[in-house]
Amino acid sequence: MSTPHLPQILPRTWWTGAERALGQPPAWMVRLGLALGLLVLGARASFASATFMAPGGDIRGWSQLPSAHCALCHVALPPRTSSRQVEHAWTPATYAGVLLQHLSLDDELGQMQMVQFEGLTPTPDAIQMINAQGAGGVLFFQGNIQSASQIRATNAQLQHMAPIPLLLAVDQEGGYVNRFLDVVGPLPTASSLANPDAARARGTQDAGYLHDYGFNLNLAPVVDVGTSNPQLYGRTFGTDPNRVGAMAAAYMEGLQQTGQVTAVPKHFPGLGDTTTDPHLGLPMLTRSRADWERIDLAPYRMLLKTEDVRAIMVSHEMLQAVDTRLPTTLSPAVIDGTLRGELGFGGVVITDSLYMGALNAHWSIAEAAVLAIKAGADVVIGPYNPEIVQETKDALRQAIASGVLTRARIDTSVRRILTLKLQMGLLPMPRQPAALHALAPQGSRAAHETGWQPALARREEARAGV
Repeated sequence: MSTPHLPQILPRTWWTGAERALGQPPAWMVRLGLALGLLVLGARASFASATFMAPGGDIRGWSQLPSAHCALCHVALPPRTSSRQVEHAWTPATYAGVLLQHLSLDDELGQMQMVQFEGLTPTPDAIQMINAQGAGGVLFFQGNIQSASQIRATNAQLQHMAPIPLLLAVDQEGGYVNRFLDVVGPLPTASSLANPDAARARGTQDAGYLHDYGFNLNLAPVVDVGTSNPQLYGRTFGTDPNRVGAMAAAYMEGLQQTGQVTAVPKHFPGLGDTTTDPHLGLPMLTRSRADWERIDLAPYRMLLKTEDVRAIMVSHEMLQAVDTRLPTTLSPAVIDGTLRGELGFGGVVITDSLYMGALNAHWSIAEAAVLAIKAGADVVIGPYNPEIVQETKDALRQAIASGVLTRARIDTSVRRILTLKLQMGLLPMPRQPAALHALAPQGSRAAHETGWQPALARREEARAGV
């Protein structure tokens, strides 16, 4: 076998005249450099692959994240206590009571917290808050969202590690509050939408990409009446309560028509006639009680009568006509008294972020959480690291121990949260004999099966006076 010819390394004076004139190395030297470069790149790629792949071939970033078994996805119906017991069709609300029995107090206190984290992928803090501390939901901001593929992967990873499926929430209003500006581009402001058809189309559009990206809760529409607060510039549907109600209803119909994304009207009891940004200070609403009910509450009355309203966000302000002592988020008179008592709302009450300037001069997140839940709230937004999640749990436990709160009060909130997750399809309803559906009121079978009563049926019932 002949010896392969190896190029000799020649001194620069052996280059050709043309190579010397151009200051270029000879061709054989270029080929040698390329070969060595490819060998180095191959070695680095092999090392990177070995680092990226876990033993057995799993991909890091997925396989190295904790995986949680869904704690409430296969809970059996309780057995009949006697042959004479009357069977009934299970609804999300009744089945939520069964699921509640499988949760510890620590589990329940986690479900009542909607957490936040910084970054584009699950951070160690996010993993601990969700997988270890059992947070019930996550709120995203624009800094968490870079691309469609990135946010899909992040949301899937978060659900993968959650012991109970998460509420994955975002404030996606369009206009100046557009968390997906880099993904879907600019969207019109609420104030620029001409009519309910345009609002409904926007709701449909938002639902499409939110569901595609893995979100199930949109903290919208804004139901504030008025344009006085500069923080709400472009975000409200105007100054006429009837128009605001009609536009908000149309947006909700579009957003919720497939049952994949749930709307959260805000900011109860109404920031439209205030002038202070609650991120910075405490707004004051000085309308008389009669004017407040006629203007600010009117859209909520309309929505609760005609739409499937499952959650409402309460914001921070002083409502002098109702409570001169506590901000609305912390006021039993506002939440339990007006929203639940007067308006009859039985769904999930979500607070605005508890670290805002409207509150943080007087209360920590944990302290505000206790007061908000005592007032009637169910989900508190604000904890952004494991320490605050734990502080909030500890404060709630202490409130129970001291009699400020009761375990029954916590159970009531978590039952509402589980009902919402069942209605949204995040938790499965149990299989039950088809004959039981006949026990349900006519026209509500879909509501029993999926937890979603079509808004059209609600509107028709309201118009007929049912």
